[in-house]
Amino acid sequence: MKSGNENGKPIRDGYTSPIILRTGKKLKNRIFLNARKVDYMTTKILKLNNPDSYSKNIMIAAQALLSGEIVAFPTETVYGLGVCADNESAVDNLYRVKQRSREKKLSIMIARPDDAKVYVKHIPLIAEKLINSFWPGPLTIIFELEDNSTVGLRNPDNRVIRDLINKVKKPIASTSANISGGPPAIDAQQVITDLSNKIDVVLDGGPAEAGNPSTIIKICDDTYKIIRHGVIGKERLNRCLNEDCFSIRS
Repeated sequence: MKSGNENGKPIRDGYTSPIILRTGKKLKNRIFLNARKVDYMTTKILKLNNPDSYSKNIMIAAQALLSGEIVAFPTETVYGLGVCADNESAVDNLYRVKQRSREKKLSIMIARPDDAKVYVKHIPLIAEKLINSFWPGPLTIIFELEDNSTVGLRNPDNRVIRDLINKVKKPIASTSANISGGPPAIDAQQVITDLSNKIDVVLDGGPAEAGNPSTIIKICDDTYKIIRHGVIGKERLNRCLNEDCFSIRS
């Protein structure tokens, strides 16, 4: 939309308008801000409760991801934000919108447990035990790689995000749908309240089932460390792993 200035001349869309300082009706001074392009975004909300439009809306979200856009989606824990992991510009934008420190890595969402082998050449026995016991489900596993870097993988137990991953056919880098330090969104309305016009698409799949974040575990050889407590409690993890004499690191 174009609007006029005090002389009736249009102001170009996408640029800051001049600040006018007035005393009474007399023009006191005019200060022009440096011309700065402003990006305007309208968040698209796609509801998934209609079977007739479900596949179409998943496709729209997949195309948005492939175009470098940020998409919010439900999981079995909380709502997440995702971008294509191989798009550096999109990843940078996600960090900016989230206001997240680059020291905190994003997780990679995978559609099937076997997809972990794409990222991790050698999966330790302790990780196999966790995968067999808790995937698909609310567990993120951080693996140490041969180059001394790490990768966090999660196979979510939610149809929407798995369908989205399968449609994109690329890894999706993900984080919870909130501004860093704030509570994670548990429904689409909360995503919209926190991030409207900052992200491109919201897939509205209704309230998240758990309402709490996933548990994060880091694997090192035959030991594990709980990085973040979540839906899967320490007791369940201990029962699962202590059967095979795996130990927890403090």
